[in-house]
Amino acid sequence: FEGYDYVVAPSGSCAAMLKLHYPRLMAGDDEAEQRARAFAERVHELVSFLVDVRGMSTVPGSFQGRVTYHDGCSGLRELKIKQQPRRLLAAMPGLELIEMPGTETCCGFGGLFSVKFPEISNDMVSAKAKSSEATGAELMLSGELGCLLNVAGKLSRQGSRVACRRIGRQHGAPIDLAVR
Repeated sequence: FEGYDYVVAPSGSCAAMLKLHYPRLMAGDDEAEQRARAFAERVHELVSFLVDVRGMSTVPGSFQGRVTYHDGCSGLRELKIKQQPRRLLAAMPGLELIEMPGTETCCGFGGLFSVKFPEISNDMVSAKAKSSEATGAELMLSGELGCLLNVAGKLSRQGSRVACRRIGRQHGAPIDLAVR
């Protein structure tokens, strides 16, 4: 990616790996570490790139309905992404953002966490699904793809009417990650 101005990742966990952890993996090799740090400075998560780098303050289109937002752990804790998605959502005509109880609470996916600790993970995603349903929203949005897969699966298995979508757009249409 040398020679590119920006590297934009679709998800907080992907961006955090590239931005924060990759340079640490190169520690001990001065040239590789220097190149990794230069690379990391150009890495951004999609929504933070749109708001913080590109200065996006309006969004095309509109959405009539209620949505809630889940803060993924990597984006929130490692990259400090909290207000950026909310700014974009607030700019969308017709959209009503309802904050869910425990929005900053982990959904229980966490890479291999859900595989190594399935019972704990299930309890965590069950609580997240309950929180999203308690808002009365028809959509739960997030910038974290793994979280969306986890929560969408739980909501679907429970027969919930809440759908999960990735915040952002692709080719002029909403990115549709999980369809019930």
